[in-house]
Amino acid sequence: MSNFLKISLAVVGTFFLSITAFTQSTIEEVIVTAQRTEQSLQDVPIAVSAFTDEVLADRQIEYASDLQLQVPGLSYSSDTFSGGGFSIRGITNFLTAASGDAGVEVHINGAPLGTTSTNEIGYLDMARVEVLRGPQGTLFGRNSTGGVVNMITNVPDLDAFSGSANIQYGADAEKMIKMMLNVPISDSLGARFAISTFERDGVTKNLNSAATDDFDNRDSYMWRASFRWEADDDLTLDFMHQAYDEESARTQRQGAFCEVGGNAVQGCVIGGTRTFHTVHPMSTGSTIPLTLGQLLAGFYLPNPNEVGANGAAGSGKVYVPQGAAAAGLVDVGINKPSDYFQANVIRSPLHTAQESTSQLRLEKSFDQGSLSVSYLDNRRQFYRDTISASEETTSLRFSAGAKALPVHMDKGDPGYSAALGTGLPIGYSNRVIKPQCDMFTMKDASFCPGGAGIAGYFNHPVSGDASQSDARSKSVEIKYQSDMDGMFNFLVGAIDISNSSSSFYDVYATGITMNGLDAPTAITGGVINSFSALLACDETTTFPDAGVPPEVAGKTLPNSALLPAGTCTGTNRNTINLLLGAAQGFIDAGLYTATPNTTAIDVARDMAMRVDGLYSEHYQSLTDTYALDASALFTEFYFDVNDQHKITLGLRYTEDTKAVKVNNYFYKIPLLSAWHPASAAACGIQDSGRPGSIVAKASGLNSFSPVVNEACFTSGVTGDHANTVGQRVGVVPGTTLGPNPANGSLALGALPALNADYTANNVSPIKSFTKTTGRFVWDYQINDDTLFYASYSTGFKGGGFNPPFDSARFPNTPYTFDPMDVQAIEFGVKATVPEVGLVANASFYYNDFDNYHLSVIRNETGINEGMPVENYGAELELLLNPPTVPGLTFNFMMSYITSEIGSKAIINPADLGGHYAGTAESANWHAAKGQQANTYLIKKKELGVTSMKVMDLLAARAQATDGIDDKTSDAYKLAVNTADKASAFGGNELAFALNCSSALIGGLSTAAPNAAAAAAAAPDTGIPTKEDGYAWAGGCSHGTSKGDTGQKLTSSDLTGIIIPVEFSAHATAYGEKGTVCHMLSNLVSGLPQTCIGGAALGATAGAPAAGKTLLYSPVNSAIGTHSTEGTLLPSIVVRGTGAGTQKDGICKLFTAMNDHADSAGTSASSPGLVKYGAGEDCVTTLTKAGSFVSTGLPTDITGNSMPFPELTVSMGIGYTAQAGNLEVTPRLDYYYQSDFYNGFYNIESRKSPAWDEWNFSLRIVPTDADWNIRFYVQNLTDERNITGMGLSASSQGFFSQISLREPRSWGMSFGIDF
Repeated sequence: MSNFLKISLAVVGTFFLSITAFTQSTIEEVIVTAQRTEQSLQDVPIAVSAFTDEVLADRQIEYASDLQLQVPGLSYSSDTFSGGGFSIRGITNFLTAASGDAGVEVHINGAPLGTTSTNEIGYLDMARVEVLRGPQGTLFGRNSTGGVVNMITNVPDLDAFSGSANIQYGADAEKMIKMMLNVPISDSLGARFAISTFERDGVTKNLNSAATDDFDNRDSYMWRASFRWEADDDLTLDFMHQAYDEESARTQRQGAFCEVGGNAVQGCVIGGTRTFHTVHPMSTGSTIPLTLGQLLAGFYLPNPNEVGANGAAGSGKVYVPQGAAAAGLVDVGINKPSDYFQANVIRSPLHTAQESTSQLRLEKSFDQGSLSVSYLDNRRQFYRDTISASEETTSLRFSAGAKALPVHMDKGDPGYSAALGTGLPIGYSNRVIKPQCDMFTMKDASFCPGGAGIAGYFNHPVSGDASQSDARSKSVEIKYQSDMDGMFNFLVGAIDISNSSSSFYDVYATGITMNGLDAPTAITGGVINSFSALLACDETTTFPDAGVPPEVAGKTLPNSALLPAGTCTGTNRNTINLLLGAAQGFIDAGLYTATPNTTAIDVARDMAMRVDGLYSEHYQSLTDTYALDASALFTEFYFDVNDQHKITLGLRYTEDTKAVKVNNYFYKIPLLSAWHPASAAACGIQDSGRPGSIVAKASGLNSFSPVVNEACFTSGVTGDHANTVGQRVGVVPGTTLGPNPANGSLALGALPALNADYTANNVSPIKSFTKTTGRFVWDYQINDDTLFYASYSTGFKGGGFNPPFDSARFPNTPYTFDPMDVQAIEFGVKATVPEVGLVANASFYYNDFDNYHLSVIRNETGINEGMPVENYGAELELLLNPPTVPGLTFNFMMSYITSEIGSKAIINPADLGGHYAGTAESANWHAAKGQQANTYLIKKKELGVTSMKVMDLLAARAQATDGIDDKTSDAYKLAVNTADKASAFGGNELAFALNCSSALIGGLSTAAPNAAAAAAAAPDTGIPTKEDGYAWAGGCSHGTSKGDTGQKLTSSDLTGIIIPVEFSAHATAYGEKGTVCHMLSNLVSGLPQTCIGGAALGATAGAPAAGKTLLYSPVNSAIGTHSTEGTLLPSIVVRGTGAGTQKDGICKLFTAMNDHADSAGTSASSPGLVKYGAGEDCVTTLTKAGSFVSTGLPTDITGNSMPFPELTVSMGIGYTAQAGNLEVTPRLDYYYQSDFYNGFYNIESRKSPAWDEWNFSLRIVPTDADWNIRFYVQNLTDERNITGMGLSASSQGFFSQISLREPRSWGMSFGIDF
């Protein structure tokens, strides 16, 4: 249906209602409180839907999610954290912050509830539910920019004793009991009690063969006690308290799907088919850290039956190369889901929610008005956690090497229990389930005493998450409503709201736990190098007496003066002092009396080399406290111009003050292990710089990569990572000075304090927002049955604080976001046609948003900001009770909404480079995964040539170590330390970086590159610097523009940054698989190699022809590893993190390529030149360009639609027939919702499909008794109706998460009134 036709229908409907509205009304009216006073629904100049308790029952409106089937312009989606949320007319909450406000507020008896369990609490003993559409800020205040859902509870009836009971039984062993008792205590005092219990078996089947039950069950109860005291005719006091409690295995987001992608970067195909494949086995954070640590048996590949048939050899579409299955590297699995309501998990999720509400209301009437006072106190406590798929759905298993680790649990080991199982541990603790495992005293997860923080031991990678919130809202409101004769009346009031909450969100994974216990080089290397570099700040350099400029001859100069400005100050200085202070403590303790010349720097360097773990072991986003203090003054003036015309003018002044105490915790504290001087006789610290130390003294001017003495470690080293004793499960790391033999580890520092990032950046954690909003309404009473109204209103939603993030890693990311404003225009008509029993309401609206709130990705950080949005729409509601057909009831609802986003560009986290979208810029970038399984972008040309130089160098060294006989070959010279080694470097910058000296040897060279500048240099300080053009003979410094002292590389940099096992290219259209090739032979000899052709390079079936390669480089490889015709680049590339973001990982290789280009003879015009741009860093940040790495390119979303269905339609018909003394009422309801885009990027293949739902009920009521029976079927055709769809993060493989209407259910109920 075209937009024009949809709008025309709505306008014609409105016009028709206006024409037919000139009759007299005798239809029973519905009373609402949409204007904070009781009025007839048809007299209120607001678009409002109201449902009495009888209508709620007839239309099977049991929970919040059912309202969307009956209310125009309203949508509902369950939410993992808050329980769920409404959107009205396209206004909802897209924010990811505790301080973010809802777009639709939920009230009870006119008072705001704050955080509430909308998806959990049913409508128990309600007088009615009102849904007000459009901005309601003047009367209902904050968070009502989209509208308000107001629940009106029944109050005690003082005239008669009454009660009711209802028992319901249905599918999945559903059992519900509801009871109500109304007790008049006296003529002026009454009480009313209501209670409900709800139990149901799980509707999601757990396919795990070891599972004992299914999940997504229900086990809850709710009760309410209400009291009314009518002190006199003019004074009424109401008190209500209600409580809700649930403990179940609810999932909130009920399903997931994935079409497995072609490579580890893709994970699942975005826009792919809705199938139930396992996510690519190597794409998630559960596996990639373990891959880097070589704990897996190999690189696992998808199930051939899922990933699809291989393409032709050399096509890059050989997804599962021949031989991989025989080697046990194909992920097959059993008992996999084939429906949204199926899963195969280790255990059911845990979902608990408790909510209690107390409310006191006072009403005092006067001769010309009334005063009301309301107090409300609401608290909601919530916890949920999940854990990942079982061993049955994946074939991934840990290797024999992993099983040999001390932390591996086998049957018979100390501490073994059948409940925890065997394998590697996953730490899984938080303050709710394990309060003794305190994160801030180093007792978290696997370090919790006695192993209490271990959720189990597993033979395959597992992951999970947990979230908790404790929110409380208090409000006090006072208002006076006049009731004077004449044309003028008014309302005036004030409200104060005090909200507070605390929450956390945790992510757990086997790989994260293992990084805490024994992290691989890829994780700890940057920490080790950074510490070593910083310690050079307190060392000196001695120049020789001869062969150097006289200004420095014979001098000993401080390295702090030779290093770049800022290296030895600020936060770096604090880290240096921490290291040296700890080291000096050990010396003062008398641990080095045998080596009296040992210095604190000697000990600190050894300590740095012992980093083998990082605390904490899981990611936690913590909001320790979020506090809101909101107050408002509001007033409305009502002018009865004449009998037909009325003017309403409203104003509201609001002031919100928000305060937070937050932090993010992930790999914050290095753990130093097994460095006690008594650990090995050969490793006792010797006199400064003497052989026998754990690490030889390194120069502070070059790489700061110490040379490790392998004899000091019984397990040797892996690259530059010392294989130390490691931490032990259940033993707390030391937090004080002194050796800790019990666990062999020391936590170097404490976790950052709350608001540490705010404090460091001079950002106040307290922020206020003020705004004056209002509304103007003209209503025209055409006759007694027809009301026409026009309104203009404004609203606002306060700003807040972005979630905590690491400011060192993500500089210049905003900490706060601004408020959202809306201007709204609405026209409406409300009419009754008593001759045919018709009630008809229609409205047309336009909203203009400034700074519409949304969550976006900037600097890899989820933050909140705003964008301009416009939307407009039309709504129509009809209710027909024709007097000519007694017993017939028909209702109809239709809503149309369209929207347009203004000028805005944001990063699409599922398409960082625009590859799926096919943008021109995407051709310049390659998408890769880092060590934490997050996707990022690397310049394609620079990565291609760097990858080629790494592989060529490794290939040459491999040939030499294979026993090459030609001692004059370049391969031999590169592998063996010969004086003639330099001649073998050729044009390989990385060879120079690998083989140059990290020490200041040989003095200043007059023959080195840039030496000409040395003769003219005359620095005022007398200290030669890189800018003076000096270079060390045989050293790493070449006077380059970026590397300061010339980047030195170690062997582990060649093998531990670019992981040469999978090479890939991104898909170029939504719904397509990316291309891939594998070099599994780099893991285990004899495994498939499908990237490079030719038997000499180990090609296997699926590889290109001899002499061809799939690997890309802008220049051809001399030995054929890469070519300009290739298209594929490494899938897994390690990045620098924290302070090492710009200099570690792949940036380290790029810096080496830049620094040694002159030595390698790479010309400025060569396509293989890797060169920093002027003034650029390696990684792009908000304030500075990056030459090689980006966290995402913005996607232009200007003109796109918002993620809401354009068209919704519902209708219902019921007919009550008399059968003897029984009234039998069958009723059929239908709802339709059009498809809509999921997200702001308007991807056709990612649309939520259109859906419809049929519901049926049959009610039997005797005319001479007070009982009733009802039979019902919901979702009659058992459809899988998707109400919302989201994507998991790249670290989880981009699987699609969905919210669903529940599957078909049926049952019957029996009720009795007395």
